[in-house]
Amino acid sequence: MERNYQLLKDVLSVPTKTYNEGLMVEFITNWLSENNIPFYIDEYQNIYATKQTFEVEYFPCVIAHTDTVHNIDTINVREENLKNAQGEIKPALKAYNDLGNPTGIGGDDKCGVYACLELLKELPNLKAGFFVSEETGCHGSKNADPKFFENVGYGIQFDAPENWMVSEYCMGVKLFDKESDFFKSCDIVLTENFNGRQLYQSHPYTDVYKLKQIFDFSCINFSIGYYDYHTKHEYVIIEDVYSGIKTGKEMIEKLGYQKYTLEYEQSTYNFY
Repeated sequence: MERNYQLLKDVLSVPTKTYNEGLMVEFITNWLSENNIPFYIDEYQNIYATKQTFEVEYFPCVIAHTDTVHNIDTINVREENLKNAQGEIKPALKAYNDLGNPTGIGGDDKCGVYACLELLKELPNLKAGFFVSEETGCHGSKNADPKFFENVGYGIQFDAPENWMVSEYCMGVKLFDKESDFFKSCDIVLTENFNGRQLYQSHPYTDVYKLKQIFDFSCINFSIGYYDYHTKHEYVIIEDVYSGIKTGKEMIEKLGYQKYTLEYEQSTYNFY
């Protein structure tokens, strides 16, 4: 399916930093309103959206965070040709301020925000959680509204760099069971879309780390195409963003509208 390239550029153009995320919250909620997708905002400024076309028992839930580490500045998105993880030169997007200095484009996690918006537009039944202040300790997701997640069957987060990473553990928290139907379905889709290069790893925190501690559904987090993250030279490979969205969509189509239970389990797995 053809992607909304302008929407990607628009999302990447929104300045947002931890504790100063108002412009991104406004952008997302305006987009949800324009697309007639019901949502609400909690006291922490987390956004919860639900699109329902027909009756389902459990919803897939896609997840992203609304903050970046970059200072609030004017963001001019430029098209360039830069290297992907395999050293291939690909069309990319990078950010500069009005003085022509690189600012950091904030693909971590604006690419995730974009992925969630695209999937809300395309899929008939979907929940999405946009959480604030992930970068300094998942402050939004650790206060996630339990009511919203009562009928969530599994969670998919788009918050890993490049085009090959998959989180199996976050901070020692197990996100999914490799012996489960959930993993088997996800692995098939990842193998097809990541060309078999996916690597299951243990990573530092992202929102599914906190959600998995609170709720009993399986989660996964994987690459969504941002590079040199947390630096002023951060950039986004467009093809990798689109590949991540395609992966998420096909996972949801394969997993369907059921619950994949996994109780919280703290592991001794070393994530460093």
